Amino acid sequence: MHEDTDMSIRDRLLAITDPMELLRIASLVPNEYECSVAEITHLFKIARCLWQYEEGSGGPHAVLTSGKHSTGFIDTLELLTYTPLCDRLATQLAVKIRKAYAGRVDWVVGSDHAGADFSQSVARALKCRHAFTEKEKGPEGEIQTWKRHTIEEGAVVLQAEELITTMTTLSRVRTGMTAGNRYPVVFAPVVGTLVNRSPHAEYDGSPLVDIVRYSFDVYEPANCPLCSIGSQAIDKPKRNWKLLTGSTR
Repeated sequence: MHEDTDMSIRDRLLAITDPMELLRIASLVPNEYECSVAEITHLFKIARCLWQYEEGSGGPHAVLTSGKHSTGFIDTLELLTYTPLCDRLATQLAVKIRKAYAGRVDWVVGSDHAGADFSQSVARALKCRHAFTEKEKGPEGEIQTWKRHTIEEGAVVLQAEELITTMTTLSRVRTGMTAGNRYPVVFAPVVGTLVNRSPHAEYDGSPLVDIVRYSFDVYEPANCPLCSIGSQAIDKPKRNWKLLTGSTR
């Protein structure tokens, strides 16, 4: 793509200020255009799904579901409500996956439940079948089960998620599919994710292919340096988005 055209697309993307404009993203960004990290970060913030603490701002910081304090917060469920943006990002991920692995993919499988939406968009881009595991309570905690479909013998499954922070969900999905499918499951030698928040570059020996990586500092409440300088800790960031971000919308 011509450099001037790239500049025009970037300018249009960075000029977006209204979340509703994300619904016409397909008219702004051709499929062959690879959005940069800066562009994606801007779109995430317009979608009100990404917050990052600004050093020295004196602003508040986030309290995660775990109770730990953080310099960043991302709400992928909110992001994926903008389905054209979800599809566009899935297409970009599919292109990156094909650069890393040009082999067979028969199924794309995601986790329950945010991973289900994004993995379906990835499957659509790769033109293959799609399904997702189901979240349940097991005897030792949460599990992901595979009950409703059968992966054919020899079929290749690509795992795709919208967000990876640890390897836990990936492991639960793989364990659930291995236990619940009639035939042995063959997994593609690559794993895809929209956002990689983990410190890892691979899972079970397979590279993690991502669109964007974010690294947030996480602290125990008793040892939080942001609290020590007077930064307000905001609980339930999704519900208190305006308070956390200072947004008027």
